[in-house]
Amino acid sequence: MFYSIKAKVITLFSFVMIAFTSMLLIVIYINERDHLLDLELEKSTEISKMHARLLGQEFAQYVAMLQMLCDNPQIKLNNKSGIVGQLQKLVNVGKGDFINATYVDKDLNMIDAAGNNHKVTSPLFLQGEQWANKAFNITVPIYSLLEKDPVIMVAIPLVDAEKKWIGTLAVAVSLAVISEKLSAIKLGKGSYAWLADSNDRVISHPNKSLVMNKILSYTEDINFPGFDQIVRQTKLQKAGYGRYMDVKRNEAKIVTFSKIDNLPGWNLFVTTKESDIFYNIDEILYNVLMTSIILMVVFLLLISHLSNRITKPILQLTQDVKASVRSKTNNLRIIASNDEIGQLSQAFHYSFQKLHLHTIHLEKIVIHRTQEISAKNLLLSEQNDKLEELASKDPLTQLYNRRAFSALVDKEISRTKRHHLAVTLVIIDIDHFKKINDRFGHNVGDDILCRLAHELSVNTRKENIICRWGGEEFVILMPETTSDLIVKHMERIREKISQLDVAPVDKLTFSAGMATMRVDEPFKEWFQRADSALYKAKQSGRNRIVQN
Repeated sequence: MFYSIKAKVITLFSFVMIAFTSMLLIVIYINERDHLLDLELEKSTEISKMHARLLGQEFAQYVAMLQMLCDNPQIKLNNKSGIVGQLQKLVNVGKGDFINATYVDKDLNMIDAAGNNHKVTSPLFLQGEQWANKAFNITVPIYSLLEKDPVIMVAIPLVDAEKKWIGTLAVAVSLAVISEKLSAIKLGKGSYAWLADSNDRVISHPNKSLVMNKILSYTEDINFPGFDQIVRQTKLQKAGYGRYMDVKRNEAKIVTFSKIDNLPGWNLFVTTKESDIFYNIDEILYNVLMTSIILMVVFLLLISHLSNRITKPILQLTQDVKASVRSKTNNLRIIASNDEIGQLSQAFHYSFQKLHLHTIHLEKIVIHRTQEISAKNLLLSEQNDKLEELASKDPLTQLYNRRAFSALVDKEISRTKRHHLAVTLVIIDIDHFKKINDRFGHNVGDDILCRLAHELSVNTRKENIICRWGGEEFVILMPETTSDLIVKHMERIREKISQLDVAPVDKLTFSAGMATMRVDEPFKEWFQRADSALYKAKQSGRNRIVQN
């Protein structure tokens, strides 16, 4: 695609620029992550403080409503019917925040907005010390006698002229109201607000199963490592933030917190996934990288188009030159241009014409020389075969000679050991051969040797290796058999040869020794055992076969 040097340089430059831009963006991204995290934490902390103040102001309004009712004549006169009416007005004025309102007199008789009367045996608000120097009291979520679900009681004391407690006005605020106010808080994507009271009990949370059931722990939780440190911070700081890991969801989360005015010990928390904080910058980085890649692809396609237009004549010339080199004809097309490429194509054209003519002449010479060499190689191969045969065969008997037998026996022994087979060696010696030579001459002796070699060849297996060991001595290697199995066969051969007409010699006999190779026995020891058996055959009167 990019054949010209110019295209390669421009392409390399574009890659370097894209890589530089990408690295620059990545470095900026890494450096700005911490700065962005600090900004987001400041923002989230301010949100926590703001909504903590708003929530504190809500409860301050509740206290103000109760304080306004304290001066009502019906309350001061302890008029039960009038008190019920005032309590009902209080619930209505609460605009749904109050689910009930109660009045407790100094005798611990309690009446609510519905007119229900109860005797407070275990008073929710202790007499005396509880109200000393306190304008109001807000409880943690409790289960009252009048409501099924836990409520937060906001109460103020009623005192006489001597500042003695004579009763209590209170409203019950449902936890659902608190949760509703928290859900209305405008937070970032994936963030949520939740609330814990002074006892560190979760009283409002998007996960309903935690409400009134989860108490914040000061010890490390393996499911939320790091959150215990945030809980400890809430006891030391009015506002702050921390980071913990949600192991079950495999998410890192950021938590900011702020204490709530008028609610001592209560904390408003805002939880945000760390990935959401970096979502915008990650999206920007992704868009920039994708735009860079698209621009690079467009740039490369443009370079490719321009490069192909410039290098097309060169590519055509290159292809024609390659085709002409591979072919026996001149396939080179002359490029019709007056520039250097046109001149170069003409020079190549004329050069290839001369080159092909010269090549045809050389091919004719090569064919002629190849035919001559082939004929000589054939003759040489035939001569080598004859030499090989002469080198491995006994010229008189045409049996293997001793040198060839040694090479063949090594191969057979290796095969025998590899396949765990038996192999037997037979050494044959013609009886009284010296007398035959002395009496009838060496010509007759040679005829006797050839006759015996012929009989051994035709009366034994083709797999057997027969060798003229030297003089009148022959050796037969018989694979895959033992001396016990072939002794009878060798006896028949001996009998047959002893009955042959070998005139002028009266009778042709031989003595033989046989031995089957033992496991891991060297050839030399094996041959000596067979030779010892041959010696015993001669000592025993000749014309016989002895096994070792």
